[in-house]
This record gives sequence, C-alpha cells and structure tokens, in this order.
Amino acid sequence: MKFKLPSLSTMPAWFGVLVLEVVLLIVMALTQPVFFSGSNLSNIVRSSAIPIVLGIGMTYTILTAGIDLSVGSVLAFSGILLSGIIELMPRYLAVVVTIALVTIIVGGINGTLIGRLGLNSFVVTLGTLGIFRGIAYLVTNGTTRSIDTGPLINKIGDGNVGPIPGPLLVVIVLAGISIYVLRSTYFGRDVYAVGGNEFAARLAGVFTSRVKMTVYFISAFLAALAGIMQVGRLQSAAPTAGAGIELAVVAGVLLGGTRLSGGVGSITGTVIGLLFLQTVQNSLTIQGVSSYWQQVVTGVLLGAAVLFDRFRAQYSGRRKSREETNVTKE
Repeated sequence: MKFKLPSLSTMPAWFGVLVLEVVLLIVMALTQPVFFSGSNLSNIVRSSAIPIVLGIGMTYTILTAGIDLSVGSVLAFSGILLSGIIELMPRYLAVVVTIALVTIIVGGINGTLIGRLGLNSFVVTLGTLGIFRGIAYLVTNGTTRSIDTGPLINKIGDGNVGPIPGPLLVVIVLAGISIYVLRSTYFGRDVYAVGGNEFAARLAGVFTSRVKMTVYFISAFLAALAGIMQVGRLQSAAPTAGAGIELAVVAGVLLGGTRLSGGVGSITGTVIGLLFLQTVQNSLTIQGVSSYWQQVVTGVLLGAAVLFDRFRAQYSGRRKSREETNVTKE
C-alpha cells in the first residue's frame, strides 16, 4: 500500500500555521534557552488570551462576510466603564453590569446598522471604533485610572484558578463553547450559510438579518469580557488600551484559515493563528527587536494571510472545476 500525502485542499486551513508554530518553537529552543522558561511560557499564555477572546468574536463576524474593527476601542471603553461602576456596587455585579451594558449598546448599534439596515460592516465598525475610543478619552481626559480589582477580576485577567492560569481557562471555555455552537447547532450552520451565500441562505429560510445581528452582539460581549480581563491584568483602565489590536486580531483570524469572503473558517484555526502571532512577537522581544519592527512583522503576516487565503480559494476553485468537468465527461 502506497502512502499518499494529503492534498492542499484536504488539509485544515490552519495546518500550515501550526507547522510554522512548531518550527518556531524548535528554533527558539535551540537559540534562546530562556524562551522555554516557566515565566516566559506563562507570559505567552497570558498575553495571548485577550487577543484570542477578541479573535473568537471576530471569527463569528468574518464568517458572515463582515468584520468588526471596533473591538479594540470597545475593550478600552469597557475598562473605563467598569472603573466608574465598580465604585457603586460589588465587584462581581459591576462586571456583569459592565458586560451587559456594553453588549447591549455596542452590539445593538453594530448589529442594527449592519444586520437590520444592511450597511457596510467595515464602515459601521470603523465609525464605532472612533466613537467609543473618543468617549473613553473624554471621560478620563486621557488619563489612566487605577482600579482595586479584587480576586475575581484579577483571576480572569492575570491570576490562577488552582494550577491553571485564569486567562487560559477563560479561553478554553469560550473556544469550547464556540466550537460546539458553530459545528453542532442550527445557528452555527446559519452563520456559515450567510457567509457562503447570503441570498441562497435567505431563500432556504434563514433569517439572515437576525444571524448577522447576533454575531455582532457576540463580538461586543467578548470585547467587553476582554476589557475586563485587561483591567485584571494591568490593575488599571486606560483610554489607550487595545489601540491597534484589531489589526493583529484580524491577522490571526486570517492566518487561522478564516476567509474574508465569509463561509469558511474555524475557532481552532483562530486560536492557532493568534497563538502563532503572540509567539512571534514574544520571540522578537526576547531577541531585542524593536516594537516598531514587531508591528511591521504583524503587517507582513496580515498581508501574507490575505494572499494565502486568495491562493487557497483559487486552488480550491480550480480543483472543484476539474472534478465537475470529470464528472460531466463520465
């Protein structure tokens, strides 16, 4: 029996990034022994958690052929909102109220304008990016607020739950729930259907506007949660928090195989893509590379992800055409 390598079209879209991650880990192990120290690995896990939480929400929106550029400013807005609410009520209740308010306000605005009114997601979320970042600056006058977070917020942001880092536990729970939702529920199938062909999905009885509204509520909810985690990690809330993170999140989601055109992608790929990005940034930091060059690398990886996505789509399209032609001939 001959062993046959799997073709590009049958491998998971995130497989190539996983290979790169393994290669990078091997190279760093050979050249930078400090990379595999317990403190550094813990730092990678904790610093990856917030982008992954945002990336899970971003995956939902991109799967419907949309995008949410407001996640970074919503993260900052959530932290500032929490800093005010936490003085009025118990901390756990302040967390719940903050997440609920942000989800309703931001999700309602983005979801209604994009899902109900059919406006362009790029334009709408670029607008809400500016709005909520501006509100964060106005409320704080551009200053950082120190917060006495207490054990709950600290655990999900930078602490431990038993032997497990709190941020890692949050990621595992959210990723597990989202994998189940997208693979095994009617809503998950509707998300893929809307992104694959919205017109056909509507003809099949899918309430496309409701699905698109829901994914922006999910994205807002996760951005608010990421804002709480950021406060727990830094013990403060700043209007500059999360500035530019939306680009890194989009890059990670695309590297993980989710297509900008919608209908194709996975949460597993998103986790791998964003973990790869964080590993690259950590590796560059250890080697003393400037943060400015790290931004350049992130931009290059984003461009490479878009190009690879286009190549994979063209390759899959040609392969499908050949298969259809062969079936017709037969």
